[in-house]
Amino acid sequence: MKTVAFGELIWDVYPDEAVIGGAPFNFCAHLAHLGDTAYLASATSDDELGRQALQHLRRHGVRSELMQVNNHPTGRCMVTLNRQKIPHFEVLTDTAYDNIAPTDALLDGLRSIQPDVFYFNTLIQRSACSRHTLERILDTIRFPQIFCDINLRQNCFDRDSLLRCLQSATILKVSQEEAHFLPECGVLEAGDAPEIFPAELSRRYPNIRLVVYTLGRHGSAVYDAGSGVLYRSDEPENVPVVSTVGAGDCYGAAFLHGYMAGQSIPDAIRTATERSNLVVSHKEAVPF
Repeated sequence: MKTVAFGELIWDVYPDEAVIGGAPFNFCAHLAHLGDTAYLASATSDDELGRQALQHLRRHGVRSELMQVNNHPTGRCMVTLNRQKIPHFEVLTDTAYDNIAPTDALLDGLRSIQPDVFYFNTLIQRSACSRHTLERILDTIRFPQIFCDINLRQNCFDRDSLLRCLQSATILKVSQEEAHFLPECGVLEAGDAPEIFPAELSRRYPNIRLVVYTLGRHGSAVYDAGSGVLYRSDEPENVPVVSTVGAGDCYGAAFLHGYMAGQSIPDAIRTATERSNLVVSHKEAVPF
């Protein structure tokens, strides 16, 4: 499977260290470790963090042919963890990944790669430049599958960015803790009940074939719009939690890997659950 992820490459800065991250990077790295071909389409600066970021792409096996270098600082996000190890993010603005340009090299590269899956999320749409580039991509190139992550950060999303996800995705991932924003933004009427919410999403937005719905300590659910069946995971294994940063990215990548390889949805759910359990027991979002 070939996947291109369009979005942020960002350093998660903790009080004691900086760790490479960003949902698209995490997603690509997990796919690469699972044996898939994953390209990251993002941007860095020619600064120390930018150079280190590109080294991390190589270390994790993520392809960098679609990366850009510009004059804005490499992305950073200040992270603090509460007593339950749940992260709070302060995402710095006007960084390199906010300024991904719609160059011929990027567009021609995407056409040449012919990815099986194109990934994007809400955060990359916060700036006019990268949002315009995303629009150009979606308007001019057709992809067999579009995986979209409703990945909400304070002051980094709006109704338009949510709608772009909902109207473009064939596979949509959303967490229960973020689901309430959809009715609040006026893009959905249903609440967050697992038995109602995913089916209502696919009814309202018929391009969505699968809804991957993560439920925190209650596991996850995947709704198959074609069959109308909601598949639920078992209760997650009780593992020591160091950090939940990147667990959702791991889950999404592992589920996609299994599903696109021909696994049944229940088997893909089990694969994703087992893999994400490894992530929450580490501080690193990609501890491999």
